Amino acid sequence: MGRTYPAHEIAQLTKGEGEVIWADGCLAILKALLESGVAYLGGYPGAPVSNLTDAFLDAEETVLKPMGIFVANNVNEASAAAMLRLSVNAPIRGAVAWKVVGTNVAADALAHVCSSGVKGGVVIFVGEDYGASSTLVVQKTLPYGYNFGAPVLDPKADLNHVAHLTRIAFDLSEACQMPVFFLVRTRVGNMKSWLRVKNNRHLTYSLHAPLTELPKSPDRFPIPPFTQQQESEKWHERIPKAKKFIRENGINERYDNGGRKGIIVHGLLFNLALRALLRLGEVEFAQPELATASALSDPSPSHIHSPFATRHSLPSSPVPRPPSQFAFGIPLLSLHALFPLVEDELAEFLDGKDEVLVVEEGEPALLEREIRAIAQKIGWTGRIVRGEYLPTTGELTTDDLVKGFSEFLGNSGSALRVDSFPFEPPTRNAQPETHRLPIVPRFPNFCTGCPERPAVLTAVKIFRDLHPEVRLEIVLDIGCYIMGIYYLRELTSPVTGMGTCLASSLATSFLTQERTLYVVGDGTFWAQALTTSISNALYHRQNCVVLILENFWTAMTGHQPNPSTKVGERAGNLDIEATLKGMGAKWVKVVNPYEVGEVIRLLEEAWSLTDIGPRFLIARGECMLERSRRERKEREQQVQAGQRVAEAHFGVDPLVCAGDHSCLHYNNCPSLTVRLSPNPLKRDLIVQAEQTCVACGLCGSVAHAAKLCPSFYRIEWVRNPSWWERWQFKLRRWLIGV
Repeated sequence: MGRTYPAHEIAQLTKGEGEVIWADGCLAILKALLESGVAYLGGYPGAPVSNLTDAFLDAEETVLKPMGIFVANNVNEASAAAMLRLSVNAPIRGAVAWKVVGTNVAADALAHVCSSGVKGGVVIFVGEDYGASSTLVVQKTLPYGYNFGAPVLDPKADLNHVAHLTRIAFDLSEACQMPVFFLVRTRVGNMKSWLRVKNNRHLTYSLHAPLTELPKSPDRFPIPPFTQQQESEKWHERIPKAKKFIRENGINERYDNGGRKGIIVHGLLFNLALRALLRLGEVEFAQPELATASALSDPSPSHIHSPFATRHSLPSSPVPRPPSQFAFGIPLLSLHALFPLVEDELAEFLDGKDEVLVVEEGEPALLEREIRAIAQKIGWTGRIVRGEYLPTTGELTTDDLVKGFSEFLGNSGSALRVDSFPFEPPTRNAQPETHRLPIVPRFPNFCTGCPERPAVLTAVKIFRDLHPEVRLEIVLDIGCYIMGIYYLRELTSPVTGMGTCLASSLATSFLTQERTLYVVGDGTFWAQALTTSISNALYHRQNCVVLILENFWTAMTGHQPNPSTKVGERAGNLDIEATLKGMGAKWVKVVNPYEVGEVIRLLEEAWSLTDIGPRFLIARGECMLERSRRERKEREQQVQAGQRVAEAHFGVDPLVCAGDHSCLHYNNCPSLTVRLSPNPLKRDLIVQAEQTCVACGLCGSVAHAAKLCPSFYRIEWVRNPSWWERWQFKLRRWLIGV
């Protein structure tokens, strides 16, 4: 697999007390995990924590295994959550990661783990993506915290705070004997900064020193009659312990210099509130500077490992000054423990205030409701507001907070105005709307050479054009291929969740005249579709065609390995074709997706068979990005060794191209663009192939399958050619007079 983190960044994980590293949010979390003494790691990739699971795999051989840490590449979130059962029985710390919707998959296993309680600290890093930057549906993790009785931590966008909260999360988990949810928002996971680190903790139990005997306590089994006892413990013992720990360790931050109005924020919204209050002049902010003693003795950037640091001439070993000091002009409470809320902390903050604005992102507004309940319980008579000043749905922005804070503060003089301001706030462009260029809407597209494009878009489009009488419902599951929705909109049906989409069409297959074409990738196939959709279709003999895109990688989330992967240290040993035949499938075929004509022929054959249950067509072609990365290195090694290397490229003959753009309609390849024709008699724009072409051959295959114009040609660039090829080249140049 392609490495997300280069070796020199992974090597930073071995640094110790007082040293400083350059990292993003996910690498900072991994470093804090090592400092916390975690013994096992796992999860399922999904933005914005894909980098975290990638970091687990990238560091496995060089850092984690030598430390004795076990790393699992779980096939789905449920298997990752179930793995946490080790910490139920033994005082061994573990951590897993998945994106926000993955909690839906893991919920059953988590409910049992949370009922039993844990002996070893357990932290679940959830990619919280409420803005839906990389998630299909809008969802929050906090309701699961309430449901399971598990603490939920939400850090601000500060790497040192993220690392500190990670370390303290394990102590919290062991103090209250519950797993802890740790929210990793998109901006937190991807931000980069300097981080002061601590020593990695030596493991009592590890791969090198395994536990001799696993303790077993029947009263920890989540089955009656023990479940009612565990439920009582959870709410009457564990949750009070969590509240006590949160208060004693100062997890929530309070900035209160007096005032009749106050603001309550949480997690990343602290950073947005800080920016908004800066623009309103309601806070003083002293920016910390980076300094280094070594900069004087060695000013050269030879030891700088970060590309950012190299470009901006930052020192290689910065020493941060003490944390920035904030002087807020209005009382502010920043919640980093969203559940459970500590009544005493809220009571102290509400005391003496007439009105408090709760800044909470999205619905359900659990924080606002619980704050109201606590205020009523303690007899506070002030006013709690939210929707009167801020949007209640959608991702909050700095502009939203500036507008809401300005209206909330008003001109009542209740807030202390800060006279000094460290810099001039940026002024907005005052250009009239008519001077602004329009933003052209653009759909996401498959990568150049992607083997899923010919199967999902090209073959299906041509099949549809050849057989307009077919009543077709296309069901796309979760994966890169879901982008086909943007190009096959009138034929596709709604998505119902990872691995469930074929099951969603079961009633459709029997109660309507439409027939289902189900498209699923190998990553989703192994994660959930096999047990949820495929087995269901075979059991009911559903009349459908299943197109399986086997590209050997979980490509959509960053090319993580899966059970179909054939190369690398995490190569799988499972075969989709053999699995389907073993389950009793009557019709299973394998095809090269770039051979569009053959794909169409097999689709026609599968469509004609209606009485044998589901038919399976496996389009087998490796992800072009991963393949290109590997082959590029191999070619460079061969060139350096003096071996012959030939690279193919495709082009479009400008004199032959008719300019009807049919190839663009069927192909949609990003390397195909349009330009003016060199023939003045041709007014239509002609097609050209950009240098990004990877010579997958799809354009030529499409031209044959759809009977398009023969304007495509193929050339080869040969490095280290043989003497015969050199002689032929000279002869040809002589014959054409060049």
